[in-house]
This record gives sequence, C-alpha cells and structure tokens, in this order.
Amino acid sequence: MKNKTKTYILLVAVFGLWGTVAYKIFNGLNPEVLEIDTQEFNNTFKPKTIVESDTFSVKNVKIDPFLGTLYSNKKNNTTSKKIKPKVSNNKNLPKITFSGLIKKQNTTDQVFVLNINNRQYLLKKGQIADSVTVVSGNTKEVVVSYNSRSLTIKRQ
Repeated sequence: MKNKTKTYILLVAVFGLWGTVAYKIFNGLNPEVLEIDTQEFNNTFKPKTIVESDTFSVKNVKIDPFLGTLYSNKKNNTTSKKIKPKVSNNKNLPKITFSGLIKKQNTTDQVFVLNINNRQYLLKKGQIADSVTVVSGNTKEVVVSYNSRSLTIKRQ
C-alpha cells in the first residue's frame, strides 16, 4: 500500500504539470484580442506666428556710471586718399590675417576681424590698430594700409 500511495501522488503531480504546460500552449496559440480605442485627432495646421525680435541701440554716455568721471569720445580722423601699392620687401610687415566680417542685418556698418601679430582686433573702415589701417573690404578679402603700403588679405 505504501508503494501505491506514492505512485498515485506522483501520477497526480505529473498530470498537473502536463496539464499546466498544455494550458499555456493552448492559450498562447489562441490569445484574447483586446479592443483598442481609436482617438480622433484634429488635423488642422496652425503655424506659429513669427515674433520679430526687439532691437536695441547703444547711447553715448558722457559720464562714466561707475567712476563718475567724464568720458571723452576719441575718433580717428582719416582722409580717404587712394594709396598706390608699392613693390617693396615684406621684412618689416606684421603678420596680418583676416578672420571674417561682422555686419548687422539692418545697417551697412561692417566690422572686420583682423589678427595682427597674433592679437585679434575688431576694426571698422578707417580705424587703425598697430599702424594697420582698414581701407575697404568685403566677406572674402580686406584691403589694409601699413606704412603707406596697400595690402590685400584674403579670408582664411
């Protein structure tokens, strides 16, 4: 009798295990389909309005707000003479490179970015830095004057 009870218990365990496996396979082959609610979208296109950016202006201040002293505005007076290029040796010339041009969209003021002897300068037409005067220029090249010599420097 002892062996029969163990056999019956093992038979119930084996049928239970195989029944569970068969149930999982049957449910895997015939899954229940869930209904998905469809949402209706409003497909009208509404573009964002473009907001124009605020402009600002810088005013000349006569008194320094931090020191309380008067501020003097120094302007370089230059004459616009045509300078003829002269052929000479380039020993004494400083190392000048043209990095680019800065220009506001609404104005015609142009600021040239020049590197003179590895120091960067922002110069307008007619300004002088390290004896180098900006004569004219565009986005591709700039014409400078150094010791009454005219040099054309292309953008790097």
